[in-house]
Amino acid sequence: MTRLHDLWLAPHRPLFLGAGLWALAALVWWQWGEALGLAAPVLGTWGLWHGHEMLFGLGSAAVGGYFLTAAQGWRGSDPLSGRPLMALVALWLLARVALVLAGLWPAAPIWLIQPAACAYFLALAGMLLREALLARRWTKIGFGAGVLAYGLAETLYLRAALTDGLPDAATMVRVGWMFFALKISIIGGRMVPAFTLNWLRQVQSPAPDPAPRPVLGWCALGLLWLALALAFLGEETVSALCLVGAGIAQGLRLAGWRGWRVRANRLLLLLHITFGWLAAGLVLVGLARLNLVPIAEMDALHALTMGAMSGMILSLASRAAAPRDGGPLRARPTMLLAFALVWSAALLRLSAPVIAGFDAVPVAAMLWCAGWISFLAGYLPTVVGPLARPVFSGPRAAAPQVVQIRMPR
Repeated sequence: MTRLHDLWLAPHRPLFLGAGLWALAALVWWQWGEALGLAAPVLGTWGLWHGHEMLFGLGSAAVGGYFLTAAQGWRGSDPLSGRPLMALVALWLLARVALVLAGLWPAAPIWLIQPAACAYFLALAGMLLREALLARRWTKIGFGAGVLAYGLAETLYLRAALTDGLPDAATMVRVGWMFFALKISIIGGRMVPAFTLNWLRQVQSPAPDPAPRPVLGWCALGLLWLALALAFLGEETVSALCLVGAGIAQGLRLAGWRGWRVRANRLLLLLHITFGWLAAGLVLVGLARLNLVPIAEMDALHALTMGAMSGMILSLASRAAAPRDGGPLRARPTMLLAFALVWSAALLRLSAPVIAGFDAVPVAAMLWCAGWISFLAGYLPTVVGPLARPVFSGPRAAAPQVVQIRMPR
């Protein structure tokens, strides 16, 4: 009983665990469900349920785990725990059940599915807005507002999938992955250079500090928002060019963060690679939309979903599960294997359309599942026991001392 109680001491424990379990279960069901005697859920089309559960199932659990953990630092409060956390996780599970029923029961009315699917987003947004208001951290209101926008995107996705209404389902798939592209750009754009600076100071590296390059960051965000708006308006060509420009801007940001200097810190190196997936994925999706590469846009999206989104989830969960011994966070071997398998699956899935005579999709699915099994093997033991703080970072390096030199008079 005591060990089970430990699961509910902090939001990242059950929510990252739920994300990992669902990444495995939903993919197995979608890819091999019929072979196992289970009817494959269909949300409008066979692929829309799969896309929904990766973007709004797996993704929403990870978003909740990260945002609620970050929120505890706004006013120095204890993390969400106990029964309120259980209630939030129950709402996430209710949404998964509702979408499975929607997929297995095509005649299910949307008014029956929609409330269950959106309740989690409303509760999560309310918790984040409450924390921001109590802490008087007005800039943090954007966390709750972002979750509300995420929930609105899911509402429109379901409407498009279940009613064939406008906007169409393909547009809403774009909205779903764009949410994560924006969040990775914002969160990763702050986390990667900050953690890199801390590491370089810890090891007393003579390398120059990482260059934040805020102008490039704002340009990338602006281009991403513009690409999203133009996609809604049907301006495919200009939207694609904006995505390519955003990817190039993100790549230039990454180049200034001294990633080659953190080779000894594997968790940090993997965070750099995750951001690299974001930059490369944006360029690839833009080129696919312009028909300049031999793969379709929906195939190219796997660079952002399997590469960047999954990489970010694994990066955050791996840091939360890292052993704490007073030094820099160290990656567990099972976590390193999880990254390797999931990203191998992403590369194989991207190459599937151009590999003649070989069905790469089932192999990519097997690699994906093996990766999340490896993740669960490393993460499960860390959801019990004392709660380590801070969750996502190790000890900070001492600030460099400023030596004042008096000039002789």
